[in-house]
Amino acid sequence: MDEERLKELFSGETTFHHILKCVLNLTPSEIEVYLALHQHPNVGVDELAQIVGKDRSGVYRSLQSLMEKGLVEREYRILKHGGYKYLYVPIPIETLKEKLRNELENWFRKLNEVVEEFSLEPQQPA
Repeated sequence: MDEERLKELFSGETTFHHILKCVLNLTPSEIEVYLALHQHPNVGVDELAQIVGKDRSGVYRSLQSLMEKGLVEREYRILKHGGYKYLYVPIPIETLKEKLRNELENWFRKLNEVVEEFSLEPQQPA
């Protein structure tokens, strides 16, 4: 977590979208795509692009990033008339909340270590 994201998290009114942005480093487009998938699970890129009203390539980039971050899974489906298609499924909201809680606990632990280690005593040379 960098300083800018930490400042942003604690400035003004904190919303769930704000937490997703700051804690998981999601872009507004990634958040929109992830939440749209919850309302329309098992859709392909083209359908999802129509749902969110964005171009296909932007939605695809968001999906790729969400998959890298472990928030979306891709399923391979064979079409009746030949060919195949990838369908996208978001992780459950409860799993997302657990991921957020774990990340926040890690931050708190790290910040607490920094505070505990702080001292005005001169450091001994190594």
